[in-house]
Amino acid sequence: MKKFLRFLTALAALLFLPLLAAEAGAAEVTALRTAARTDGNPPFVRIVLDLSASVKAVASLDKSGDTLTVTLKDTEAASSAAKTYSVDAQNVDDVTLKNDDGDARLTVDMKHETAMSDIKVFALKANGNLPQRLVVDIPSVSSGSSSSDAKSPSSGGVKGSSSAPASDKKILKGKVICIDPGHGGSDVGAIGTLKGKSIYEKDITLSIAGPLRDMLRDAGAKVVMTRSTDKDVARAYAGDAEELQARCDVANKAKADIFVSIHIDSFSNASVDGTTAYYYPKTGRDLLLARALHQSMMTNMAIPDRGVRSNDLYVNMHTDMPACLMEMGFISNTHRLSMLTSSWGPKRIAETMYQGIVEYFKQID
Repeated sequence: MKKFLRFLTALAALLFLPLLAAEAGAAEVTALRTAARTDGNPPFVRIVLDLSASVKAVASLDKSGDTLTVTLKDTEAASSAAKTYSVDAQNVDDVTLKNDDGDARLTVDMKHETAMSDIKVFALKANGNLPQRLVVDIPSVSSGSSSSDAKSPSSGGVKGSSSAPASDKKILKGKVICIDPGHGGSDVGAIGTLKGKSIYEKDITLSIAGPLRDMLRDAGAKVVMTRSTDKDVARAYAGDAEELQARCDVANKAKADIFVSIHIDSFSNASVDGTTAYYYPKTGRDLLLARALHQSMMTNMAIPDRGVRSNDLYVNMHTDMPACLMEMGFISNTHRLSMLTSSWGPKRIAETMYQGIVEYFKQID
């Protein structure tokens, strides 16, 4: 009997020891943090998971390319970390961490299709007071051949030179939109300096207006530009009132549905940055247009918010239709100027403006 009891005891030990080893070696996600980072090119959202031990992680995208799943094998998410996090920045809406049959599963809902090659998933070793971490970086713009442009959250997206979504075409078909790239010709606008070179506001506004025009036309809108090249609209060295009235005349003669003027701000304090939407309440929809454009910027760009403001700016007052003058950051801020002159920045701003315009017409229709 004693030998039999010793056998059962040994057998129990053999069965139980692996369980103890598995339990001791199991990793736990103790915390999750998200941050919208603007120090990359392009900007990105960083998701950091604190870990009690190293893990094996497998990342995958769904067929639509806008939902990322990262599975942490044999890992448990602590109850304090297992929840949904609202990010609503750049290309990320929500992040959810939950336990799923012995694994911890991270799900990232993105605002537009993203190529897997653009997403970075990597581990960081414990360092000082920091534990082991798993890091996921998701860019604001994907370089993938089928996902290089941002999708509109409401419309299905802008696909570069391809046809705009049917929902956008339905909304924008027949709409007359006047785009006003601020300054031009003899009026250079605000001046910034980057790597010892002077950068003119007139060039940046035109670099944004061009892609915006193309997106709107692709969706069926008629786009009228106050200028498409580096020139004065009235005449060289005209006074402010004459030049600004010439821009208003372009919109008024075209009987545009809306007028959108693009500018870049400047200030003596180089640390100041942000976007501002200016309107004048001459119609019942000026504020609505300003809010739609402003909200699109806040939702889709990592840029400080300087609000929606009523102001008696000339072009807002003297156009017959709802009008908005958008200040797209500060040329005096080196970080913003780098973004405004990058290969992706102006197009990304154009995309957010496009989305705001679609949302405006959706609301009034």
